[in-house]
Amino acid sequence: MKRIRVYYDKEMDTLDIWFEDPPEEGFSREVSDGVILKYDKNGKIVGIEILFLSKQKKLPDDIGKKIKDCLNEIVAAIKSVT
Repeated sequence: MKRIRVYYDKEMDTLDIWFEDPPEEGFSREVSDGVILKYDKNGKIVGIEILFLSKQKKLPDDIGKKIKDCLNEIVAAIKSVT
């Protein structure tokens, strides 16, 4: 099972979600205003950074789906241990 990490910086209003460990080598690309995809060196998406989270009106559909899938995995993991 992959270990998803979610970090929220309240002061900066930034959400980071890592689907895998942050790579030593990789790159980032802003795909929408304040939505940055994190890639490994092979071009696989390994994380998402959302700037100014509280001000985001709508995330791109594919990003919203990834976040929803991530949250569903978190809920399932919590249910399995309670």
